[in-house]
Amino acid sequence: MIGESLGPYKIIEPLGAGGMGEVYLGEDTRLGRKVAIKVLPPEFASDPERLARFEQEARAAAALNHPHIAVVHDVGSEAAEDGTTTHFMVQEYLEGQSLRERLEKGAMPLDKALDLSIEVGEALIAAHKAGIIHRDLKPDNIFVTEEGHAKVLDFGLAKLTETAAPAGSELSMSPTMLGTVAGQVMGTAGYMAPEQVNGEEVDQRADLFAFGSVLYETITGRQAFAGKSIPDTLSRILHDEPGPLVEVDQSLPFELQRIVKKCLAKERAKRYQTVGDLVVDLQVLGADVESGAAIPVGGEQLAAPISEETTSGIPWKLAAPIAVAIALLAAFGVWITIPSPPESLVRRFHIDYPRETTFQSGSTLGIAISPDGKSVVFSADRQLWLRAIDDPGATPIRGTERARAPFFSPDGQQLGFWGGDGQIKRVSITGGAPVPLGPASASGVSSGPVGRVYGASWADDGYIYFGQGSEGIWRLPENGGEPQVVVEMAEGEQAHGPQLLPGGEWLLFSLLSGIGSWSGASIVVQPVSGGEPKVLVAGGTDGRYVPTGHIVYFREGDLFAVPFDADSMEVTGGSISTVEGVRQAGFTGAGQYAFSDRGGLVYLSGGAAGDFQLVWMDRDGSVELLPFEPGPSWNLDLSPDDQRIALEIQAEEGFDIWIYEAERGGSRVLLTTEGDNISPVWSPDGEWVFFASNRGGDFDIWKRRADRSLAAELVLDTETLVQPQSISADGEMLLFVSGAAPNRDVGILALDTDQQPEMLVATAADERFPNFSPD
Repeated sequence: MIGESLGPYKIIEPLGAGGMGEVYLGEDTRLGRKVAIKVLPPEFASDPERLARFEQEARAAAALNHPHIAVVHDVGSEAAEDGTTTHFMVQEYLEGQSLRERLEKGAMPLDKALDLSIEVGEALIAAHKAGIIHRDLKPDNIFVTEEGHAKVLDFGLAKLTETAAPAGSELSMSPTMLGTVAGQVMGTAGYMAPEQVNGEEVDQRADLFAFGSVLYETITGRQAFAGKSIPDTLSRILHDEPGPLVEVDQSLPFELQRIVKKCLAKERAKRYQTVGDLVVDLQVLGADVESGAAIPVGGEQLAAPISEETTSGIPWKLAAPIAVAIALLAAFGVWITIPSPPESLVRRFHIDYPRETTFQSGSTLGIAISPDGKSVVFSADRQLWLRAIDDPGATPIRGTERARAPFFSPDGQQLGFWGGDGQIKRVSITGGAPVPLGPASASGVSSGPVGRVYGASWADDGYIYFGQGSEGIWRLPENGGEPQVVVEMAEGEQAHGPQLLPGGEWLLFSLLSGIGSWSGASIVVQPVSGGEPKVLVAGGTDGRYVPTGHIVYFREGDLFAVPFDADSMEVTGGSISTVEGVRQAGFTGAGQYAFSDRGGLVYLSGGAAGDFQLVWMDRDGSVELLPFEPGPSWNLDLSPDDQRIALEIQAEEGFDIWIYEAERGGSRVLLTTEGDNISPVWSPDGEWVFFASNRGGDFDIWKRRADRSLAAELVLDTETLVQPQSISADGEMLLFVSGAAPNRDVGILALDTDQQPEMLVATAADERFPNFSPD
């Protein structure tokens, strides 16, 4: 074709060939400029499906206008005298070399590789925004100009997501896979996403997998999935992982390993969901590399000695591999890690609470730290707040109203939480409409007297694991579905805080026998597939595995660390106290602390929650302390004569009802002695105390004389949890709450009759705390 013309374009010389055609240097005779002309081979032009793909490429590329995408000037066809037709596309002529040619010389310098990758990512952002998926991203289709900038070429496999493919076409197949040139086939095969290999529907996340493969090759000089044959390469994509960066160059950043791993996740739901998020991470990494703050995978940057003063009692093996910083969060001390230069391993700074807000952590975990250690989320005034370490203030996360127990997704881009309606939900860390994933138990309600999630974590296997007290450990698919029980509890047992350990075969959680104090629980591991629990630590709760090779756990307000071998599931040494005075959620036993994937710790000081002081309060707000020691007390009711207080107390043995003499120097007597007993309510004559008790198996309503002269009597036996709330002034009617969060209802029972109870208010909402008026 040298010397021939296609319309106004004259062919000068060949530039190359690919699976979708040959490329020539040409001249635009009208404008006197060099152009690149891509010609579809005659044998392809006779194939309607391949011709459709070629025309689709032209439409897709022409629709994009971006500095890092090759510009398409024209598309057309030229009929010859013999009746054949040549189809062609004209795009800007670029001087430089393909990324493939550049990589033949070896890996690119890290700063140049990051800059080039960011430009490729920006090109994909523009394409995806226009509804276009490249579907064949590889070094051959990335051009490096003489100025060192990227140009993405060849949208030959692009699929317009809003345009249906021609009937009978196979646009999911790569044209290079249909070709005959082995190098072209291998080039494409090495960058296909697993869903492409399996012939599944493809979306923009396939480009993210290909991007990760190209990024890995750009920084290492090695192909991520290089097999001896096409089937071997495809098998490696489906089943293998590329070699870790530490094996290639120990000076490469740790964060880069995380980014590459996330791009190359086999399941598309575990990859970056948008190129925009990926580009942001690359830009942040680029800034860290430029400033020298990036932590290498080999750890040399943290090799500087740390003095005893800076470790502040943290065991050496726990402190050495991580950067530790100290912060203050309102009145609570917070330890938190940030990526730090070697000369500044420990820093102090202040995290201010938003004004007029109060931290909420009385019953569940209220704080979380992102996997990269760069952001903290906390619960305040029934709202989740986000505080980036390098940002001066915290901001509320839209869509998290009434959210509790926050936890990050493995990629740090989403938050999971327990909603006020009893649903496990997720939301972007930037806020938005939360996505309900499913109820916190198979019955659609949370168990326990007050219904709470007992710790939750988002694992790499695509599930969210959470504790449900006596209902055991459950999991939900990260994209929603029905909850599944993973570990069942025996009678009298409770579970808290599940975490899937490396390898995905064992769960770490706390196991409590009875409903007593969580300080008497044990840290155990148990196979996900079933089996008996294995005790790692007796006398501790809320254990967390951290990448430093430790189990950190909570006991009586302090954090302890014990060395742990994740391969043998064995503790390999003694426990060491690391931090004193950490706040605890009394009911679920959750310690108010969290770890990042990089070993960073954030916590709130303050000791155990749930130790309350009884007081009298006048209507003008003045307070008078009652002569009783503070303790883990919960529900209470004042006797009709104002002289006695029926109080629910949590102790080692469980929950019991005590009667305090308000005017007699603080004396008290134990009213209940069997099972767990909650929610005391006085009768109008002051002779009886009604309460809920599980002494018969389930929580039913019982009563006992306040002077303890008679044994307790059963008042109401039902198939669900019931708690007394209020008795009418004439003593004839009892209001109670039936069920558990998030769908409690209000019932009424006629006392001293054989009438069955009636539901007074029963809707899809959560009704509780009913009370009779004085009349």
